[in-house]
Amino acid sequence: MDAVVIDAPEMTIPEWGVGGYTYGPHIIIVGLDPAATVDSHHIERTLVHEFHHTMRWRGPGCGGSLGQMLVSEGMAQLFEEEVLGEAPFFSRVSITDDEIAAARAVLYEPEFSQTKWFFGADGITFSFGYTYGYRVCSAYANATGKPASKLIGVPSREVLELGIQ
Repeated sequence: MDAVVIDAPEMTIPEWGVGGYTYGPHIIIVGLDPAATVDSHHIERTLVHEFHHTMRWRGPGCGGSLGQMLVSEGMAQLFEEEVLGEAPFFSRVSITDDEIAAARAVLYEPEFSQTKWFFGADGITFSFGYTYGYRVCSAYANATGKPASKLIGVPSREVLELGIQ
């Protein structure tokens, strides 16, 4: 697996000056904002999160439907928590029951807007997908008694069916 670091302020989490993207099972792109003061902890957190994505790419995959992406992001955040001691701030935003109901209605549809569900558009809270994915995956991990490191290959549908209350 390769990690490439690039000068790309537009790819970063503004609060951190760093952001990551996984392009399949073998490559991670880490974007940095050279104008920001970047904390090495945020680079570490980004790499841990993206490493988890590369491992899921080698098994059940990371996308394809909103449900699959919720599980992919939720599991990566659980893995951050397991490795680094806490989940990222975007796993704890305030989301509504109406947003959850709207997401549940389209979980398995192959066409979805990542911008809407994860980055806030069309009336959906910014980071909704990260928070809801984290909740669903936390419920699944608690029900099975297994940490994220032992759940890399679990199919998304299984996580969603057990993790959604």
